[in-house]
Amino acid sequence: MFESSGRIVALGTLASLLLSATARAADPLNSNNRLSDDQPSSSPQDANDKNDDAPHTDFNIVPVAGGSTDLGIGGGFFAGLVRNQKNQDPFLWNIDSSGLITFKYSARAGLTSPYQDIYVRLTIPRLFGAPLRLEVRPSYTFEDTYYYGLGNASSSAAPANSPSGYFSFQRAHPQLDVEIRGRIIDHFAVHTGFRFTHNAISADGNSKLVQDARSGSAEVRHLLGEIQSSSVALLKYGVQWDTRDNEISSHSGMYDTLDLKLSPGPTEMFPYRYGQATLNLRAFVPLSKPKFTLAVRVVGDVLFGNAPFFELARFDDTSAIGGTKGVRGVPAQRYYGKVKTFANIELRAELFTFHAFHKNIVFAFVPFFDGGRLWADTKAEPELDGRSFGLKYGAGGGVHLQSGSAFVISADLAWSPDATPISGYFSAGQMF
Repeated sequence: MFESSGRIVALGTLASLLLSATARAADPLNSNNRLSDDQPSSSPQDANDKNDDAPHTDFNIVPVAGGSTDLGIGGGFFAGLVRNQKNQDPFLWNIDSSGLITFKYSARAGLTSPYQDIYVRLTIPRLFGAPLRLEVRPSYTFEDTYYYGLGNASSSAAPANSPSGYFSFQRAHPQLDVEIRGRIIDHFAVHTGFRFTHNAISADGNSKLVQDARSGSAEVRHLLGEIQSSSVALLKYGVQWDTRDNEISSHSGMYDTLDLKLSPGPTEMFPYRYGQATLNLRAFVPLSKPKFTLAVRVVGDVLFGNAPFFELARFDDTSAIGGTKGVRGVPAQRYYGKVKTFANIELRAELFTFHAFHKNIVFAFVPFFDGGRLWADTKAEPELDGRSFGLKYGAGGGVHLQSGSAFVISADLAWSPDATPISGYFSAGQMF
């Protein structure tokens, strides 16, 4: 099966994506984050204007196609409007946008559109001329997603005579994110911001989700809460330590973050009062720079308080134990719980370079192993989590194509005991 994360995952033609890529040069938060020697300018127009100090604007838009067996097949776009000036890396400001809509046909439901996603993002790396990075990102997503039960021991086997879509529900969520990152010292930064999300939830009365919320055990009903449409306001705080040599595709350094999100409810408009703490540790070890890099990530995520049920499957706005950005091989949204931990190990082997579309393209083979576990609640619930070690894992490999320091396309295949029988992932960028 082919999975996608909660954020847009799409592929256009290789030529279009590589020609539209915008590189990320040294930034005011991390002086190590620089262009490589073979990518001296931040865009094709920069190469022509590199001796011109005047600001100039570059615009790119490309069609894309993508999807999965769950989400269907569809198309959309990537677009970017960037304001450049010499000696102002990575740019003065940037507006990027992406959209994808998919369609799927089945004998029972006919033609449907199970996934729609669009966002626009404004990025200013030096707000008021200071080392303050501002990002403003409005977005809208509709997804037909899944709930198989709570805990590490939940089963994906449907009961006899269960209706079509027994494990599915629908969530539409317009969202606004505003975030500011500021440097304390080189490589060390703090950030703060807020998020507003309205969640429109739709689930069939005979679905697994509604049945558990109505007639599950007392603990299950408590964790799921009301299956209803609602709004969530989050205050976001965090710190980061970033010594990577490149933000898009790292060959050395570390990128460690500790993030805290707090919802100050309950009120009539914002019924949820909860918090989420996420520790994300990443290390990039050059075994033979730049050809071979060992990339390792360890993640721990804890929800506390009365969280919306769909957050139990996620970390950092994407699926945790499963999916493109979590444990590959395990289907996205497969496991739900308040406490999650997992790790990823990749060997990024850059085997050879070839020239195409007026750019140097690096071909890399990336074997990987992902593994993790979750717990339904912050206290022991063996009926939901099981009494064994219960590791969920996936192993596989992928082909990555990289354009200088600017852009990476990844195509991965993963096997897992949870897969049926294998999972495939297409995405822009490295996993972490």
